[in-house]
Amino acid sequence: MFQLAQIIAGKNDKDRFTVLALKADIVLAITLTIALLQLAVQGMQTSWILLLIGSLLSITVLTGLSKGARKLLSGIPSYVPYVFGLYLFFIEGFGRLTQLLGSFTVLDTALVIIFFIAGNIVATVGYDTVVYAKRLEQSH
Repeated sequence: MFQLAQIIAGKNDKDRFTVLALKADIVLAITLTIALLQLAVQGMQTSWILLLIGSLLSITVLTGLSKGARKLLSGIPSYVPYVFGLYLFFIEGFGRLTQLLGSFTVLDTALVIIFFIAGNIVATVGYDTVVYAKRLEQSH
């Protein structure tokens, strides 16, 4: 973790964003895997479909901005990871936390913790994505 902080501190804006986007991509891949597993086990439910679509769109935006599709993704699409991170934290995290009051399971507890952490990371990187995309628009 200390090495990640050194990489972020010692690089320019593009390299910093690339490292943060990679961190969020890893968390989003975990969220995507959870959504796919739950869709296979429980069937089509709205929350799992939203997790699937949100993860895929967020990965696309973060990867696209760090790789080169900057013109296409620098407007409104740059808000997708931020909004999805807020959805993960508040709706999936807090929503499942309130469900724990009615019925406690270890799986729901683990999902609450995962969604709180994932939502925090994705929303933070999503905010940086919006700022980075605005800088890209201003520089072109």
